[in-house]
Amino acid sequence: MRNRLQFRALSLLCTLALLTGLLTAPASAADTPDAWAAGEVERAVSLGLVPGDLQSNYTADITRAEFCRLAVICLDEAAAVNGWTFTPETVTFDDTSDPDVLTAAGLGIVSGNGQGSFLPDKGITRQEAAVMLYNTLKVMGAPVASKGAAFTDQSAIASWAAEPVTAMVGWGVMNGTGGGAFSPQGSYSRQQAYVTMYRLLSSVYMQMESYSYTLQPGESVDTGCYYSTGASTASWSSSNPAVVAIAADPGNGAVTLKAVGPGTASVTCASGDFQMTATVTVAQATTSTGTDFTGKSRIRYSNDVAWELCRQIENDIGIQIYYLPEFNDNVPGAQVTHATFDYVTLDSAYFQSVYNELVKMKEAFDLYPDGLLKQVIAKKGNRTTEIILFPADMIFFDGTPVSVMTTGSFSNTGGFSGQHVYDESGLRIDRIYYTGTGSPYHYSHEMGHMVVSSAMIANGWTASCNQWVSYSASSADFVSSYAMASRPEDFAETWAYLWHYPDKVAAQLSSGQSEGLRSKIRFLTDVLTRQYSAATRASLPWSGLAG
Repeated sequence: MRNRLQFRALSLLCTLALLTGLLTAPASAADTPDAWAAGEVERAVSLGLVPGDLQSNYTADITRAEFCRLAVICLDEAAAVNGWTFTPETVTFDDTSDPDVLTAAGLGIVSGNGQGSFLPDKGITRQEAAVMLYNTLKVMGAPVASKGAAFTDQSAIASWAAEPVTAMVGWGVMNGTGGGAFSPQGSYSRQQAYVTMYRLLSSVYMQMESYSYTLQPGESVDTGCYYSTGASTASWSSSNPAVVAIAADPGNGAVTLKAVGPGTASVTCASGDFQMTATVTVAQATTSTGTDFTGKSRIRYSNDVAWELCRQIENDIGIQIYYLPEFNDNVPGAQVTHATFDYVTLDSAYFQSVYNELVKMKEAFDLYPDGLLKQVIAKKGNRTTEIILFPADMIFFDGTPVSVMTTGSFSNTGGFSGQHVYDESGLRIDRIYYTGTGSPYHYSHEMGHMVVSSAMIANGWTASCNQWVSYSASSADFVSSYAMASRPEDFAETWAYLWHYPDKVAAQLSSGQSEGLRSKIRFLTDVLTRQYSAATRASLPWSGLAG
């Protein structure tokens, strides 16, 4: 069997020169690729990825044998540039001795029909193409994995092709067929094979931050393209500057894209012989109405990537979560309000920031026993709780700013991460504010204000507070210096430390100087397990610290 892949590294320049010399005359003008494929097909041909006898009939279905030929040439090219050696297993079929088929099968790129045949002249489907491309990348050692893409016809994709399809779309090698569909059973043409094989080889040397964007007119996004071709620069271009413009291109792979007007355009990052392309859709965000777990109507923006996660967390914890555009601060006597949202654009950057913070929130709340927060809320009776996710200016009513938002990023200049506000008005709506700049620990701290206070109220407020304070004889009886600021902060800090820094608490207790802290932990454990069935000694992992 011919093994075209066992050789040492050659220079890319020499390899391309050799391959160019083997090419036949170009196809006639009447037999050219479709406009959408022309540029990438031309690049594939110039790199020697398309044999001369296949440079025709571009819209014809590619056969299994022809695809194997392309895959082996692609591997040859990657091996020549990188000095790789690929050694296929010995494979035979009863209907072909094509060396490229045997090499591709020996490397695990393709397989037969399970009955000893390969069916070399049969066409391939789109999902079969995804699997072959995926396996080709795996042979190269690329860390391919599912990127989480989903399609309207996802259920029609075979289980054996599901991960390869999402991986190839996630790597920018393949696209859908429009309308959110992938069309897994659709046929695969020669020009599609040439384009995706070129993209596959490009993806070995280049990776973009994202291969698709949805922006609103006037919105800008910073992104990048990473490459390892030996080139010192990478340049960007837009297929339609009237839809998306290259606002800034420093030449190092970073770029700022600006959405100009409605439509769809592609932006391409090129470096050396390779390029990758992202699709940008520019459309004004629309709104629709959904519902949360209580049945309350909630506004949903079409570009709100956080909406689904927010509803999931609400359902899990039994607490409604609000962020722009729904938040209002009409609670009389509230200690915290917003300064202004006039400069906040409800664009992808804002909603992505909300999503990122919801992930941190979920990371904290997932630590707690299942159902605990719901039981805490139920114990509050007709006093309800809302969470306000607040990645913007927050001020006290005395006008003191405690968090500052800057365009495109949300920063916390004062070190302020949240606030628990106990409603003293007749509305009886307690609120937990998060500034959108915290860590999972900060989310637990603010939630700790509500959880521990509610438990102490249910246990008898005055007696519980007095007993808690009686355990604070010295600084060694607090989990942190901040906990010493007040009893409420001690409640919240102790709760958060037990969930996020149990090793620190254990080390403090092992010193033998914190018996007051041990008593607090024992008391808190007793109160929680007495008030809430979801809180058991088995579900509270710090129970062993109480002694």
